[in-house]
Amino acid sequence: MDFRDYVEAVRRRWRFVTVCVLLGLAVAALATALLPRTYTATAQLFIATSDASSDDAYQGGLFTQQRVKSYTRVVTSPAVLDGVISQLGLQTSPGRLAEKISAQAPLDTTLVDIKVTDASATRAQTIADATAVQFTKYLGTIEGSTAGAPPLVKASVVGGNEPPSTPSSPRPSVNIALGLLGGLAVGVGGAVLRHSMDTTLRSADDIGARLGLATLGVLPSPKAGRRYGGTRRTEPPDQLRTRLRFATENGFPKSVLIAGPSPGEGRTRTAVDLATSVARTGRRVVLLEADLRRPCLAAEWGLRAAPGLADVLTAQKPLREAVQTWDEGRIQVLTSGSAPADPGALISSKDMAQLVRALESDTDFVVIDSPPLLPFADGAALASVAEGVLFVVRAGRTRHGDARRALNTLAAVRADVLGAVLTGTRAEGLTEWQPPRADQEPPAQGTAHTPRHEPSPKSPAVPVSGGAVRATGRTLRHHD
Repeated sequence: MDFRDYVEAVRRRWRFVTVCVLLGLAVAALATALLPRTYTATAQLFIATSDASSDDAYQGGLFTQQRVKSYTRVVTSPAVLDGVISQLGLQTSPGRLAEKISAQAPLDTTLVDIKVTDASATRAQTIADATAVQFTKYLGTIEGSTAGAPPLVKASVVGGNEPPSTPSSPRPSVNIALGLLGGLAVGVGGAVLRHSMDTTLRSADDIGARLGLATLGVLPSPKAGRRYGGTRRTEPPDQLRTRLRFATENGFPKSVLIAGPSPGEGRTRTAVDLATSVARTGRRVVLLEADLRRPCLAAEWGLRAAPGLADVLTAQKPLREAVQTWDEGRIQVLTSGSAPADPGALISSKDMAQLVRALESDTDFVVIDSPPLLPFADGAALASVAEGVLFVVRAGRTRHGDARRALNTLAAVRADVLGAVLTGTRAEGLTEWQPPRADQEPPAQGTAHTPRHEPSPKSPAVPVSGGAVRATGRTLRHHD
């Protein structure tokens, strides 16, 4: 992965990163509120020798710097802490008291810093001061010289006596910074890991980079634009229709198969949207439901379930009696019909190819809905019959491997894949324009306004196989 991949991973999963950062901040704030407050008091000792001459003082300073490292261990020795406990009357042992006390010697100095941590600032400072006093006494004992002579090394208290005003723990700023950095690290790391393991196709860029297909249309979820007559629902199919016009050398194809690798990718919705969009331009459109495995067009859009395609292919009903009209007569619909015993045989028969040729010759545009390519062979058989194929990909659901296998299936039957359609996206950047209502007063003369769109007249009956298809009188209800 390069830098752009990391940026893309964070961009796609910015919500996950944000949640991790917020959780990190919440944990830091909770820890700050629940952790007990402790104070750290200090006392500083200066260690010096008793030599008076400058040469001896220099040598003594070097001697003291070497010895002072050992003095830091003496500070927490039982000999010193027993005196502290006796002086202050503490109810504890030297071992437990030593856990609160630490001593260190700054580099290249003869200083000893004593630090005491306690829940009480006053008690911490009292123990630090007492420890410094007891250490000076003990140091005189262990570094004493011959009788009557001054000690070789002496310690003097040079700092301390003021209790700390602010707690040393917890530190809100440090905890918040750690929570922020920790949450950010977990969020970015998780986003990159999920991105590297994610094999689904999520955008038109993914389709172009991984499948080598141009994306002709990006259709939002039905919930993204519930007002079917408004541009939030009609503009994406119109863009697909426009691009489809230039997808072949001969202009708009006569028939298009809507295919996809797996179930639940929105093939039927894509077929309906495309048929509706093309019909609004005045073309005669036939919507053919060739999914005999799990048909849903009749149930979801309020059409007659049978007779349909299966009945026509088995010669039980003539085509003119099986075709229904929808969308105010602008679209002719042939549902799947009665459930056949062998759907694959019907779809692969020469009668199916002849039916598609007949519909192409009698109408302007045929949209064919199909079953998924991977579980069934029907889609590949239909792809060899249709003039072109639109490959449907569900954003965040269709996997790259499944899509590649489905495209290999289409390539095996020499299907002409015109491009891809990405479904299940967000309807972003689309307007909410609606034509004026009939009861709306016309604008005043000279005022700029949007011209009113009159409804187009019903399309004439579409001749199919020598006979006119009569309207059923039923209007297809729009399904969100």
